[in-house]
Order: sequence, then C-alpha cells, then structure tokens
Amino acid sequence: MASSPPPPRVGYRVVDLRGGTGEGERAVATALWYPTDAEAVEVRYAGGPNRGRVAPDAPIRAQAPLPILVFSHGYGGYAVGSAFLAEALAARGWIVACPDHEDRDKLARLRGGRQRVDRFAYLERASAMARAGRDFDRGSLRYRLDDLRIVLDGLLASPETGAAIDRGRIAVGGHSLGGFAALALCGAVRGERDSRIAAGLLFSPALSLLDEEEFSGVGVPTMILLGEKERGEVHGRLTRAQVLDRAFERLPAPKVLAEIRGGTHFSFNLPAASGIVARTWSGTEADFDTIRTYAVAFLERNVAGRVEGGSVLDAPDRRLSAYRAVGGAAASPEPASQRSARRA
Repeated sequence: MASSPPPPRVGYRVVDLRGGTGEGERAVATALWYPTDAEAVEVRYAGGPNRGRVAPDAPIRAQAPLPILVFSHGYGGYAVGSAFLAEALAARGWIVACPDHEDRDKLARLRGGRQRVDRFAYLERASAMARAGRDFDRGSLRYRLDDLRIVLDGLLASPETGAAIDRGRIAVGGHSLGGFAALALCGAVRGERDSRIAAGLLFSPALSLLDEEEFSGVGVPTMILLGEKERGEVHGRLTRAQVLDRAFERLPAPKVLAEIRGGTHFSFNLPAASGIVARTWSGTEADFDTIRTYAVAFLERNVAGRVEGGSVLDAPDRRLSAYRAVGGAAASPEPASQRSARRA
C-alpha cells in the first residue's frame, strides 16, 4: 500500500522590504507565509494572542513558480490579522505577503505587538472616513498603495522569493481601507492600475471612497466578502448595501459578492489582543472557516487556474446569507440590498 503524502507545511518569516525614493524611501515590515519542507512548530504571531503552526524562517519550497497574494490589513490593524487565510493558502502552494501599514492609529504591530491606543479616537477617525465617503482626502491614503507596490517589487526583486513567484499569477487583496487600496491597484483609481495584478480579493472594502463610475475601471476578476450585519451601516449618503449594489453593478465580470451569515465588519480579523473587548473586534472560528472556503476557492479558480478548487463557487451553502456571481460561476440576479438572496 502506498503511504499517504505528508501534510503540507507552512513557512513564516518577517521581512523588511525597502522602496520609494528620496524622503519617501522607507522599509515596510511584511509578514510572509509560503510552502516549505521544514518541520513546523507552534508560534505566537507578533507576540500576541494568535498562534500558528509554521516553520519560522524556513526556506521556500517551490517545485514550480507559485501564485502570490499581497494583502492589505484594515485601518489600525496589523499584518497577521488575516493569518488564518494566509496559512491556508500557503498550505495549498501560495505565497502570501501582508505589509504592516503605518496608520495613524495602530492597535498592534508586527514588531512590537499590542500598542497603546485611544480606541474611541480610533473608532471616531475610522467612522469619520466612512461618513465622508468620496469627500475624504484620498491623497492622505497614498502610503497604502505605495506599501503594496514596495512589497510586490521587493519580493519580485529578491533572488529567493523572485525565483519562486509566478509573475503571471499575482493577486492583491485587503480588508476595509486595505480593500480600497487593493481596488485602486486593480484599476478603480485612474493612473494606479498595476498591470501585474490578476485578481482582487476584497473583505468589507471601503467602497464609499470611490466614485460610482470608477468601479468600471477595474480590469480583473474581483470577489467582495462582507458581513450580513454591515448592510445597514451608513457610508457617505448611502447604506453599505446600496453602495455595494452600485459598485457590483459596474464591476466587470467575473465578479462575486458573498455575505457571511451573522458576520460583521470585524469578522475578517484575528484579535489584536486578549480579552472580551478584543474578541468583539474580531471574527469567530465559524467566520474564519467561511472566509477561507470562499476566498481560497475564488483565488484558486481565478488566479491559480485550478478549476477544481473553485467548484464551491458554483454551489454556495447556508453559511452565506446572500450570494451573487457573474461570469465564471453560477449567476444570481438579486441585488445585495434585497433579502431574496438569503438561503433558508
């Protein structure tokens, strides 16, 4: 009898990637997950409450060039907030790179762990951004787009990671403000389109920062995941559900919109600290399982080209309260703001 193949192993390291010119030159601390042959051990990410089973600083296993996801965390978050997804992708043969953005408010850092922050001030600034909508000064968010480019450029230029990356299978993603940055590089902001990017993965993206017509400029397949309980939140002059309907209508196909049953805006985050308060600002294991299922399926189908990995997109289950897919998957005509897409 043939022996079973060994379980996939995941490597993890923190790297500093430099980019920019003149006064704008800086190093971006980046969390990196990837397949490896090294033995995994339990680690605490960034000294915080989240643990993973990975091989620290192990070499990359790349029998063939690997697809990559560069992922931008939400405002105030940190690079390991989506480790639950990064580990799953790395186990399937992906490289995942998550920059640690220098937001004004920082709940935790990749180096330094939990930070002292006025949470009320943080929430007010984040809410003010949502209320302002398109009137918000997008120029102040330039650092987000620059960080994503610095990370991708640095990894491609590195002798080790550059040789391991398939340059034709590059995805970008993000949560909340990170979703806006990812969409900008997908073509939603004029002049920011990065032609290397093959797909966008968006978790509760800050869509109100974009004009309606800008969504038609996106030139790659996109998936939007959001929480069911977000639909009534006001962004600019519209509810999030209304913003999503208008955005989804204009996004080119293939495109997917999936709503996590019972989910919130914070369902996409691992906790930045221990305790009850921190857990209310993060997702549950059930949330993470749903996000992994659909995000991995989308990326496998639309970037890695593994059709069998995306079959779940054709048969959404009860973990979703609404689902729409156009092109590349089963289509549903119901708008996100209507409950008729709910699956009993």
